Amino acid sequence: MTVREIAVKEGANIALIGFRASGKSLVGRLLAEELSLAFVDMDARLVASSGMGIDQWVQSRGWGSFRHEESKLLKRLAREQGLVVATGGGVVLSASNRNLLRSHFLVVWLKASPETTYVRVLKDPGSGTNRPAFTTLPLREEIRQILAERSDLYQKTAHIILETDDALPEQLVSKIRRQLATGQEERD
Repeated sequence: MTVREIAVKEGANIALIGFRASGKSLVGRLLAEELSLAFVDMDARLVASSGMGIDQWVQSRGWGSFRHEESKLLKRLAREQGLVVATGGGVVLSASNRNLLRSHFLVVWLKASPETTYVRVLKDPGSGTNRPAFTTLPLREEIRQILAERSDLYQKTAHIILETDDALPEQLVSKIRRQLATGQEERD
């Protein structure tokens, strides 16, 4: 589905993708408010339904279990209308999730550089419980490695790509609104 097709479809959903600390939750809340749509933070929804933080989930059940539940939630959300969804950073790891996103959502990749991501993760007091490590590498190296592995997946999934390093959340919301109005794919 193209941006134009999504923009004119009543009740269309918007999904924000990107690595951790890219601004998906903050921008998503602001965008939903601006467009009078419901906001869903997938990670928060999964945490609420499981009764444990993502770090506890991963320690007790593993990443595979988390990714499985994430995919089930995405399928449910794709059947709803009028949502702005902040996805988990790894939602694009599944080919079926990528296809679902491209066909049922206007997908916006909030793209942050490894250095910006590193600084944001360090500043976030919830990083320990909401962002468990993927590897045994030091944080800066882990971020570079995971971003390198996922960047192509984010790019192939996104209708719109917005650089977030030097942008305020309100500026990103304005850019998304402009894209909805013009119906053109954008790659910052």
